Amino acid sequence: MSLLSIESLNVRFPSQGGEVTAVRDVSLEIGKGKSLGLVGESGSGKSVTSLAILRLLPPQAMVFGSIRFDDEDLLAKNADEMRHIRGARISMIFQEPMTALNPVMKVGDQVAEAVLAHGRELREAARRRARGDGRVR
Repeated sequence: MSLLSIESLNVRFPSQGGEVTAVRDVSLEIGKGKSLGLVGESGSGKSVTSLAILRLLPPQAMVFGSIRFDDEDLLAKNADEMRHIRGARISMIFQEPMTALNPVMKVGDQVAEAVLAHGRELREAARRRARGDGRVR
């Protein structure tokens, strides 16, 4: 069984000159415990593909095809359901370093913030782990 399966993914955006296709007919499959690198030229649709998987595209984006994660149809999930999946079960490491981390916040606090978003009872354990004080058991 696949962990992530994408079939015929297409992403279009409206523009003044008509629709612009950012992703055209992408299909891929990633098995549990496997990795996949998405490589291409600037503007080839790597980030838009990733954002489509996480359902983080702007509302005007038109997404067609199938995105299944752990046999769940991500395109059928509402915003609240996606909020519980993002970060806890699937996440993205953004490629732009200036937007990935806030330079005025400590890195450990930013890492802890992501963990805390998915379980408030983990507050102190998350901070210890982010600082490197706590052991992962």
